[in-house]
Amino acid sequence: MKVMLVTRPRYDDATEYLFYYAGLILNESGSRGIPFIDLKRPKLTKNTLTAIVKEKKPELVFFNGHGDEKTIYGDKVEGNEENLVSEGENDWILKSRITYARACNAANSLGKKCADGCFIGYNNPFCFWIDDKWSAKPSNDNTAKLFLEPSNVIISSLLKGNTGDESVEKSVQLSKKNMLKLLKDKEEPGAVQSIMLIWNNMEGLSVIGNGNMKFN
Repeated sequence: MKVMLVTRPRYDDATEYLFYYAGLILNESGSRGIPFIDLKRPKLTKNTLTAIVKEKKPELVFFNGHGDEKTIYGDKVEGNEENLVSEGENDWILKSRITYARACNAANSLGKKCADGCFIGYNNPFCFWIDDKWSAKPSNDNTAKLFLEPSNVIISSLLKGNTGDESVEKSVQLSKKNMLKLLKDKEEPGAVQSIMLIWNNMEGLSVIGNGNMKFN
């Protein structure tokens, strides 16, 4: 049976929210009987990730955390962010599989090294706002939900057997729906800025390689 690998760092507000939303995907995977590997502290290091990919050969890899054009980061090790995947070092672990990187800028360069598979990521920063009063309980934060639910839809759709292209389109449609919702409440503080941020996430979303690949 095919396996999904999920990375879940947790050391600041952004990763706290990604940790929670990735957890919802793990719950869905479990309810569908799909095996998964939940990679989190203290095992969220480059060496552990590389070894697990070699051994378990997950068909779907879902990264959550910070990133840049050539690197996807994991947790903090001795105060420094751990490089999980770095271009020119261990980018080979993403080849021939489906990858979704919920991390800033990773599609700009790193994703292009994985074009023999299907790499879904962002050409720009992936950004979201939070309601500070719910920072300790992301499940109650309706502000963050506007940004993070469309990104979760990508993985949820892949788990249902849709292609990479189809899964990204579902995310785009939910993003548009959320922007229309905000337009109706444009007098609310921050509504216009939220629309712009959702738009930037949507526009930055990219599929590199074989968008017809399916997880199951």
